[in-house]
Amino acid sequence: METELIGFIAQLITGIATLLVALVLVFQLRKQNQQLKIQHQDSDNKLTMDRISLFEKITIPNNYGDAFVDIMWKARTKGLSGMTEAEIWQFETWLTTANRRIFAEFRLNRFAQIGIDNESAILTYYNYQYTFLFEYKAGLELYPLLLRPRIANARNLGVPGLLEMVDKIYEEMSGKKIEDNN
Repeated sequence: METELIGFIAQLITGIATLLVALVLVFQLRKQNQQLKIQHQDSDNKLTMDRISLFEKITIPNNYGDAFVDIMWKARTKGLSGMTEAEIWQFETWLTTANRRIFAEFRLNRFAQIGIDNESAILTYYNYQYTFLFEYKAGLELYPLLLRPRIANARNLGVPGLLEMVDKIYEEMSGKKIEDNN
């Protein structure tokens, strides 16, 4: 009888210890989950601020030297015909970088990540972004050859919707029809 009592007490102590270990693990998992949420918010905030910073660097003329501001002015008002090969190359680099930022936001679905799911507002935002690029006459001229293939490739990689929207903006602003929507 004494051995049965000792066995019962041992099982009771083992059960209590197991329960305590399980409770500690649950507490640690909850704490880790809270920390991951905080890290995710911090990461999202950093990504948002980096995006804003890049947008400002790309769009504010004071961030560039006078020579580049002149190039941007030519790209905006005269288009490719008013630019040298070197100026076109610099503008193409700028345009590609600006497009990459917009595309990354679209691909990462930034608005859904921060809780915005109003499709109309989201499309308006991206519409404004590409309208801004196409306000440069050279941006419109370069779209079919430089940007459109990149956006089309993105669609092939599983990022739908952007190509059709940008094609529509291009057609409205340029007055030219894009025949191939592939």
